[in-house]
Amino acid sequence: MESNWHHAFDPQSFLKRVDVEQLLQRNDTYAENRINKLGKPCLSCGGFTAPGLLLNEGSYLCKQCFDQISLVQYPEKYERLRRQHLMACEARNQARQALIKNSPELQDKKIAYTTFWFSFLLYFIHIGFIALTVGIFLIAKQFEEAHNKKLKEWDERYPEPPEPTLRHFHDPASELTSQDKTTLYIFNHWPGYPPFWGYLREVVLKKDGGRCQVSGCPSRLELHIHHIMPVSEGGEHTPGNLVSLCDFHHALEPKKGHERIWGNIKTRYFTLVCEHERSNRATSGTHAVRAHLRRLQLVTLEELRGLTKTYGFSCPQCGVTHIKVTLHSGKNTIEIECPACAKSVEGPQELTEETGPRLAELLRVTRNQGRWRARWDMLSERKGAVWGAWRGGHATKKRKEYKKRVYQDSSKSVCPKCGAAMRLIRPRPSDAWKPFWGCTQFKVTGCKGSAVLPAKPDIPGKTGGVTDGTGLER
Repeated sequence: MESNWHHAFDPQSFLKRVDVEQLLQRNDTYAENRINKLGKPCLSCGGFTAPGLLLNEGSYLCKQCFDQISLVQYPEKYERLRRQHLMACEARNQARQALIKNSPELQDKKIAYTTFWFSFLLYFIHIGFIALTVGIFLIAKQFEEAHNKKLKEWDERYPEPPEPTLRHFHDPASELTSQDKTTLYIFNHWPGYPPFWGYLREVVLKKDGGRCQVSGCPSRLELHIHHIMPVSEGGEHTPGNLVSLCDFHHALEPKKGHERIWGNIKTRYFTLVCEHERSNRATSGTHAVRAHLRRLQLVTLEELRGLTKTYGFSCPQCGVTHIKVTLHSGKNTIEIECPACAKSVEGPQELTEETGPRLAELLRVTRNQGRWRARWDMLSERKGAVWGAWRGGHATKKRKEYKKRVYQDSSKSVCPKCGAAMRLIRPRPSDAWKPFWGCTQFKVTGCKGSAVLPAKPDIPGKTGGVTDGTGLER
């Protein structure tokens, strides 16, 4: 036995005990979409045997074909490799468990450890029995080491089966047979989630860059995969019909089925409350509560600046990207102003998931443009304030003055004495001197260096001041 024990636990001899169908995850779509009469022949085998499954586009699949296809995740070539790998892994696992179960060293170790614990009772007779306890413990450790050595030797002789290279149906490099194309058509019109939904999800998330495709969304929540054309209307499970949305914007979709998301989303930013019945406090009975949104943390000025930088918001009229954002915390409002054309818009301070997309609808998005527009149908009836339109007249003169200010601000003057940056130095209320353009270290080190700005276009009605060596205007 000691010479051929490896052969007795060869994983190949356990393959006949493996039931591969028990290792495959079944799809539970049949129970929800079962029909007792087939109006058309089965899409796979052409038979009329009932009961069957109704697909999204009106085709039928008999029960026998459903049982076979519901276990498939890859094309025939790669599905065969996958099942062989599953069987090999399960056979190795069963062989390893049989080796452990029938290991004599393991049995001897258990007996030795049991004797070791009972030997402690001999302490009450004489303290000298401690030598017997130590000896039993050492013997048990020898049995344990022998068992581990044997198990390690078996693992080296029969290593884990290597992972095969598998390609999904939507992989351009996969080889598809005619049966695979029929199976793919069935999967594309599967009434629920297809068996390889996890792969499709990863493909869409990679395509969308792991970001919610609503322009202006910060994408700080869990991402869902949304069907552009709903499944109930015959929408396919293909990458072209899928888009990444955060759970907030996915829950706002008005199509039937999205209401299941309400009530399941609870974050530190907001809570979505689904429609429910609430008991009356004063009288008996209940009253209906409509689905609504509880805003817990409104957008901050830092988040607004981050959204402006991420999506490159610019003025829709003149294209200027230097948008001024003002947050009026006292009124809980946000004001967006274009300093070039003097147009502005004001709206309520809401969630970042609401404010960002609203700004993307009003302004022009120059970076990270999404491919989905947020739906506000679920919230529009309960919104007390909405964003207006750009207001203000054309201001060509103000735009010219704005360009001059940008030119002035972009000049990188340095102090001729200490080399520090130059800026407009303003006095304190107790100081007796006027503002001047000078060294930023004036209030720190007392440096009074000044520099003349580069020549700037003349502004009608204004003349440049003259400064002396201290930077103070004369």
